[in-house]
Amino acid sequence: HCIWINPTNTDHWIVGCDGGIYETYDHDTTWEYKANLPITQFYKVSIDYDEPFYNVFGGTQDNNSQGGPSRSINNAGILNQDWWITVGGDGYETQVDPTNPNLIYAQWQYGGLIRYDRQSGERIGIKPQPGKGEAAYRWNWDSPLLISPHDPKTLFFCANKVFKTEDRGNSWETISPDLTRQIDRNQLEVMGEVQSPDVVMKNKSTTIFGNIVAFDQSPINANLLFAGTDDGLIQISEDGGESWNKKENFPGVPEMTYVNMIVASQHDEKVVYAVFNNHKKGDFKPYILKSTDKGNSWVSLQNDLPERGTVYSMAEDHEDPNLLFAGTEFGCFVSINGGDDWVALSAGLPTICVRDMAIQKRENDLVLGTFGRGFYVLDDYSALRSLSEEVPEEDALIFPIKDALEYIESNPLGLRGIGSQGAQLYATPNPEFGAAFTYYLKEKPKSPKEERQAKEKKAKKEGRDIDYPTYEEFVAEDNYEEAYLLFVIKDDSGNEVRKIQKSPSEGIHRISWNLRYPPTTPIKTYTSEVGRYSNPEEGPLVIPGNYTVELWQSDNGVLTKLVDPTPFEVVPLENSTLDRQTEETIAFKREVQELRRRIKGSLNEQSELNKRLAHIKTAIQFYPGAEIEWMNDVKAMEQSSHDIQIKIRGDYHKSRRDVETIPGTASRVENIVWNTWYSTSNPTTTNKEQFELALEEYAEIRASLDELKSGIQELESKLDSKNIPYTPHRPNWKEE
Repeated sequence: HCIWINPTNTDHWIVGCDGGIYETYDHDTTWEYKANLPITQFYKVSIDYDEPFYNVFGGTQDNNSQGGPSRSINNAGILNQDWWITVGGDGYETQVDPTNPNLIYAQWQYGGLIRYDRQSGERIGIKPQPGKGEAAYRWNWDSPLLISPHDPKTLFFCANKVFKTEDRGNSWETISPDLTRQIDRNQLEVMGEVQSPDVVMKNKSTTIFGNIVAFDQSPINANLLFAGTDDGLIQISEDGGESWNKKENFPGVPEMTYVNMIVASQHDEKVVYAVFNNHKKGDFKPYILKSTDKGNSWVSLQNDLPERGTVYSMAEDHEDPNLLFAGTEFGCFVSINGGDDWVALSAGLPTICVRDMAIQKRENDLVLGTFGRGFYVLDDYSALRSLSEEVPEEDALIFPIKDALEYIESNPLGLRGIGSQGAQLYATPNPEFGAAFTYYLKEKPKSPKEERQAKEKKAKKEGRDIDYPTYEEFVAEDNYEEAYLLFVIKDDSGNEVRKIQKSPSEGIHRISWNLRYPPTTPIKTYTSEVGRYSNPEEGPLVIPGNYTVELWQSDNGVLTKLVDPTPFEVVPLENSTLDRQTEETIAFKREVQELRRRIKGSLNEQSELNKRLAHIKTAIQFYPGAEIEWMNDVKAMEQSSHDIQIKIRGDYHKSRRDVETIPGTASRVENIVWNTWYSTSNPTTTNKEQFELALEEYAEIRASLDELKSGIQELESKLDSKNIPYTPHRPNWKEE
C-alpha cells in the first residue's frame, strides 16, 4: 500500500501492505516483519464452542483464514503464536461445527472451500462443482457459508445458486436456480460509461458480478431460507428451496443495492433483518431493514445512526429480541429497543470499520471483525439486557454475575506478561481474571467544593453575583473525605472474604475480584508497585462455591449500603493433572496465612522495639541524669534482638558470605507461600512439615520478643524516673 525509502540510505525501506509493516536494510534481500502491530484486516468473524475457552476465526485480506483463542491461561495474554492458519488466500467466512470444535470449514476467494481437521491439521477440498452440461457457477470473493442451526452436518454454500450438503460437504445438491438478476457486468457503466476491455485491471482481482452474498436459515423453521444478492435482490423460500419468492424493492434503499447481510430472528419465525451496502456507488448512508412477515414487507431501522456510516453487519441477541448490534464504517452501535435508538459502543473500540460480528451465546460475548485493527471482544455484554428506561431510576445496582472461572494463570515466558521478550513480542490482554462485577451508579456524591462550584457556575450563567463561602464552609470543604465505593464479598456462610474499594463514577462500570483472600501482611495506607521479580501481596485462592457481593458507598466517611448481596458462583477450570485443592487444603493455607500474619507483625514490632531501644541508648549517652550502668541493659537487649532477628530471618552473617544457612522462621513460611499460593494442588508433605516446624519456632520467638519488650518497658520507666525527654512510645509527661 505504501513504501518509504530512506533518502540517505536507499537500501533501507519500510513497506506497508495487507500483512502489515516490513523493513529491509539491504535493498529487499532480507526483511524484518513488525509483529507487534494489531492491524489485521478481517472481512469475516465467527466463533466456536470449544471448552474451556472458545476460539475466534476470521478471514483476512490476502493473509489467509485463521483462528485463535478468545483467552488463555497465559498471564502474558494471547500471543501471535497462539493463532493458526486454516487455509490460505484471501480469507472469508469460516464456520465451526458447534458440537465438535475440531471440524472447521474455511474458504478463500471465489468459493474455495475446505474442511479442516484441527486435530490433525489436514484439509480436504469440498467446493461444489458443476455437473456435466451444467453452466459454470459465479462465485463472489466472499461467498456465504452457513452451518444449519438444526443439524451440524448440514451446510449451505452460495454462488449464484444455493448449495446444500447433509454430509459435511462430501456431496452437494443444488436447491435453487440462479437467484440473481443475471446482468452482464460488462454492460454496466463505470465512472459514467461502459469501459473498454483494455482498461487496466478491468476484470482482474474483482468479483464476478451477479452472485449471492448473504444467506441465512431460520433457526425456528428449517424450511425458511433467505438469500441476498450483490445486485439488490432478496430471495425467500418457505419450502426448503423448492421454490423462491423474489423481493427487489425496499423502503429508502436505492435499487440494486448490495445485500451485505441477512439475519433470521431466533425469537420469531416471521422476523428477519437485512443490511444493505451502497458504498460502491458513493452512497455511504446506513441501511438496516426489518421484516415481520418473512420478508414480504420491510421497515427501516437505521433511525438515528450517523447518516454517514455504511452498515456492514448486525446481530440479534439470543435472549432479548430488542437488543440489536450494528457494525458500521465508523464503529459498533447497540440498540436496546429494537432499533428505535442507537448508541455507539465506543469504550475501548477505535473508530474503525466493523465488517462482521458474531455472538458467543455461552459466554454472552460480542466478537467484532474489523478491517484494519483485528478482532475486538466485548466480554459478557449481558448487562445490556437489563437496561431499560427504569434502570436510571435506581440509585445503584449490580447486574447478574457470570460464573467466575478459577485457575492459576501460567507464565511460560518466565515473568509476568511478556517477560524479557521486548516490545516486538505482541500480546493482547486476556479478559480480567476472576469474578467480574458489572454495576450501575446513578449519581456520584458531590463534595462541598463541587457543590459550591456548581452554584457559582449557575450564578455566573444567570448573571448573578456568587455567594462567597463562609469560614465554616471552607472548613467543611477542607475536612471532606472523598467518596468511595466498597464491594464486600462474602462466602456461602456469610463470612466476609474480601473488600474492594473503588472511586465512584456515574454510569455503568465493571470491576473484578481475583478470587483470592486479602494478604495478611501489615496494613499499609498506600499500594506499592510490584517489582519485576516479585508477586503482588495476595492471599490464597478461595475454594470454588457460592459467594455474594454487596455494594456500599462512603460519602464523607458515612457508609450506606446501595445494593444488597448479589449471588455468583466460583467454578474450577479443572485443568490440573493431579488432585485439586479441597476445603482441607484451603484450611491449611489459611493457617499458613495466619502464621504469616503473626510473623510479619512480629517483624514490624521488632523494628519498632529496635527504634525505641536506639532512642533509649542515645538518651543514656547524652542526657544528664541517665545512669551509665543502664547501658549494660541496653547492650544485653541489643544482643537479644540480634538473636531474635537471626531466628526469624536466618543467619545473615553466613548468607551474605555465601555460606549454607538454615532458613529462618519467616523464610520457611514465605517458602510455603511461594510453593502453594500459585497452585491448585494439595500441599506437599514437606510443606506441611515445614509449617509445623515454623509454628514451633515462632512460639520461641514470640516468648523472646515478649521478654525483650518487657525489658525495654523497664528501661523506659527508669527514663521516666529521671524526667528524661520524650523517646518513642513514652509519654512526654510523668504522673505525680
